[in-house]
Amino acid sequence: MPKTDIARTALKSALLYILAMGIANLTVRHLFNTSYNDPGYARAMLPFFCLLALGAVGCFLALRKQLPAPTGPRSYTLFLVIFVPVVGMAAYYLLTNGQLSAAFMTPLAVAFLVGLAEEIMFRRVLYTAYLGEPNGRRVNGALLVSATMFSLLHAVNILAGQPLTGTLSQLVSTFIAGLFYALMYDYTKSIGLLVTAHFLWDYILLSDAPVKIPAISIAMGALTVVEFVITLVLILKRRKQEAIAPSQSA
Repeated sequence: MPKTDIARTALKSALLYILAMGIANLTVRHLFNTSYNDPGYARAMLPFFCLLALGAVGCFLALRKQLPAPTGPRSYTLFLVIFVPVVGMAAYYLLTNGQLSAAFMTPLAVAFLVGLAEEIMFRRVLYTAYLGEPNGRRVNGALLVSATMFSLLHAVNILAGQPLTGTLSQLVSTFIAGLFYALMYDYTKSIGLLVTAHFLWDYILLSDAPVKIPAISIAMGALTVVEFVITLVLILKRRKQEAIAPSQSA
C-alpha cells in the first residue's frame, strides 16, 4: 500500500480514470451500438477522450506542487531509437495521405488526446508520485505500479466488445509499453517528448498507415521488439546497480 498522501491520491486518480474509460466503453457499445473493432469506434469515443484529457490535466495541475520534479542528467539516445523512426513514419504518412476530412482528422485528434491524457496520468502523476514513496526500492515500485495500472486501463476495452484474446494480448503489450515509457521519462525528464511519442505511435496504429504501406507495418513490429529489448536491458541494468550499491555502502 502507498505510504504517502500524494501516492494514495495519485493511485485513486488513476483508478478513477480507468473507471471512466470503462463507462465510456460501455456507453459507446450499448448506446451507440459501436464495438471496439468497428470503424466508427474512435469517432464515437472522441468526446470521452476529450473529457479524460481534461481530467488528467486537471489532476496534474491540482497535484503538481506535491509531485516530485524530475532531476538529474538527461539522456535521449535510447529514446531516439524509437522516437525518430516513429516521427519519420508519421510524417511520411501525413504528407502522402493527409486530407482535410473527418475520417482522416478523427484518428489524429483521438491519438493526441490519448497520448496527452495517458502520459500525464500514468507517468507524470502516478509514476512520479510513487517515486516519492519513502522506501529503498521506490523506483522499482513506481515502475511496477505505473505499468500495471497502465495495462489494466486497456483491460476495459473488453467492455466495448474487444475479443478476449485481443484484450489479453493488449494487457501484455501495454504493460511492456508502460515500463518503457516510465524508463524513458527517467532518462529524458520530458513529459512533452513522451506525449509526442505516444501520440504518434497511436496515430500510426489508428490510421490506415500499416494497411496502405506494408513497410510501416513491418517497421512497427520491429520497433515493438526493440522497445521490449531496451526495456529488458534497462531493468537488468538497474537490478545490477542495486546489487552493487549495498556492497559499496558496507
